[in-house]
Amino acid sequence: MALILISHGNMAIETKKSAELIIGELPNSAALGLQKSDGPDTLKEKVETEIKKYYGKEPVYVIVDLLGGTPGNVVVNLTQKYPDIHVVSGLNLPMVINYANQMFVSKELDINALMKEAKDGIVDVNAFLSQDADDDDEEEE
Repeated sequence: MALILISHGNMAIETKKSAELIIGELPNSAALGLQKSDGPDTLKEKVETEIKKYYGKEPVYVIVDLLGGTPGNVVVNLTQKYPDIHVVSGLNLPMVINYANQMFVSKELDINALMKEAKDGIVDVNAFLSQDADDDDEEEE
């Protein structure tokens, strides 16, 4: 499997670095960021270069930061030329770590598990702590 992360600015690049800090190197992966000096065509060239490395040899998964933004639009347009790439939006660190964990265990990716992990990684910590404190109070009674 191959993984390409794409975002506005350096989010994808830094997310990949953070994931690798936690779980080790992510083989067959790349991270690209749309910079102020880039236009859609520049980003498209970079993305297509990465897709071509893996396309037709193994499954290619592309995770973008935001659906409807330039990185997402570039990738959606590239699905016309590369219809077998799988695109997911909502890039976050739990999602990338889940991808890596699945990759280390199997050569197939459960997209639903990937998206669930991404969503479950969003927590109102204050509410969680408050609930935990309320549960402790009930146990003491």
